[in-house]
Amino acid sequence: MFNSIPELFFTRVEEHSGETIIMIKKEEKWHEISWDQARKDIITLASALLKLGIKEEDKFAILSDNSYQWSLFDYAILSLKASDVPIYSTNTPQQVEYILRDSNSVGIYASTQELLDKVLKVRENLPDLKIIISLEGTGPDVMSFDEVMKIGAENYSEEEILSRMKSITREDLATIIYTSGTTGEPKGVMLTHGNLLSDVEGTYEVTKKVLSYEVSLSFLPWTHSFGRTVDLYAGLYHGRGVAAIAESIQKVPENILEIRPTMFASVPRVFEKVYSKIISEVEKSPPLKRKIFYWAVDVGKKAGAYKLEGKNPPFFLSIKNAIANALVFKKIKAALGGRLKFAGSGGAPLAKELAELYYAMGIKIIEGYGLTETSPVVTINDPLKPKFGSVGKPIKGAVLKIAEDGEILIKGPMVMKGYYNKPEATKEAIDEEGWFHTGDIGRVDEEGFYYITDRKKDLIVTAGGKNIAPQPIENALKMNRFIEQAVMIGDKRPYCVALLQPDFEELEAYAKEKGIEYSDMKDLLSKEEIGKIFEEAVQEVNSTLPRYSTIKKFELIPFPLTPESGELTPTLKVKRRVIDEKYKDLIDKMYS
Repeated sequence: MFNSIPELFFTRVEEHSGETIIMIKKEEKWHEISWDQARKDIITLASALLKLGIKEEDKFAILSDNSYQWSLFDYAILSLKASDVPIYSTNTPQQVEYILRDSNSVGIYASTQELLDKVLKVRENLPDLKIIISLEGTGPDVMSFDEVMKIGAENYSEEEILSRMKSITREDLATIIYTSGTTGEPKGVMLTHGNLLSDVEGTYEVTKKVLSYEVSLSFLPWTHSFGRTVDLYAGLYHGRGVAAIAESIQKVPENILEIRPTMFASVPRVFEKVYSKIISEVEKSPPLKRKIFYWAVDVGKKAGAYKLEGKNPPFFLSIKNAIANALVFKKIKAALGGRLKFAGSGGAPLAKELAELYYAMGIKIIEGYGLTETSPVVTINDPLKPKFGSVGKPIKGAVLKIAEDGEILIKGPMVMKGYYNKPEATKEAIDEEGWFHTGDIGRVDEEGFYYITDRKKDLIVTAGGKNIAPQPIENALKMNRFIEQAVMIGDKRPYCVALLQPDFEELEAYAKEKGIEYSDMKDLLSKEEIGKIFEEAVQEVNSTLPRYSTIKKFELIPFPLTPESGELTPTLKVKRRVIDEKYKDLIDKMYS
């Protein structure tokens, strides 16, 4: 059993000396970095931070997209028995200031000039901030990354770094991760080394069934607990494998073809987008090609049903499935690199229909569940026998139960230490018996599989007293290739309505194909034939719902909802309070 994340890293270095640990792309070429090089760079950076005055229990912030330097700062800071504070690159200067001040951070690494400027803009309000380091940016009293590494090389203190590392216990604070704040101001989640280690130990017991030597593509932000734990720590615990850092979220499709990953972690929106693109291409195809695709999916579903029960499909069904794979599925799997064993999904519920469709095509998406406060994973599906629609069973050490009101409660060594500087909020989240109240509504079946219904705060209670979970309905709407985002509204209202953000790229392609002329997006959305597309999409979903939860009216949003504009979290979850305020007039119009 390991006592700290750095101890895990330094142990693995000895076991895999000379092997590759990380791949990064520079100047159009992928470069391999060995475990030994990473070890040397971490000790060099830690030696520099030691020389610059970083003490035990200090807080040091990281404001950067995923990069090799991000991982170096993480391991270097933790090796010094200090704690790091990751900050999303999409945060505003005011949000950056809040996190730096609330966490009492004494230093920060801001990778680019754009990110550095966010810090410099609020620097005079941050008396605790003594050290500012940047890879590309410059400014008053800002140290370059190269300069810092030079200081580390001149004051290389391997013995002292390892001595500090060995003194770390599982109870020591490792990181403070600020919640993205879908409601209210962000709270700093305190996670210890033990929290993080217990999480990767528990998930490993499940995933080791299918993992051997892996090449993963990392594109979820490491500022978020899911991306960080899976990419940086779970892979490290597994020991054998290479993590390739995607150039950007836009470059992921290209990077997948270059790296050909055997696994990766993602949020549901990415899987929804990929599926929408597949359907878009299919719908543009000749009738015969469309017929073959849907025939193949039907065959794949029937064959998949046997496989999920641990049985071989009947002979003729196996033949049909082989034909479906050769004609259709092989090309889709090739677009994902051609050697994907499975993909992990988390951060939000994955539509059951979507998981089943991917499985039918021979692509296994394994869904888990957790929160930042639980490091994050507490349940995960068995990769060999998943139960789609569920988030799996509790990992080793995690204890879950359903409260009387349906809320999921959790106990276990992965549950956070508390919220930094917020004892009252901590007391509200973790009761006297030690149960963490997740705020999620769910259920458990007779086999012990857990299902997430919705967020407790998101449940809609209509004026007629009917309880409605909006997320499954929104997910069903997003299965349509023309719908990018869907936000259902109806709490304390006489009926439910929805705001729909179109997939603008898909809509423009459709307009071009049909010869629809328009001046701008607002004009395009006003066209009768476009409105009919969304009416049919809403009616299709409504046909599956009880009358009281159907969507009576909807409005189209002519602008994209993004993390930068504040309507989505960095993991693409809707901030309902922001939407309610920003589109109040549009919502009121549907109830007038």
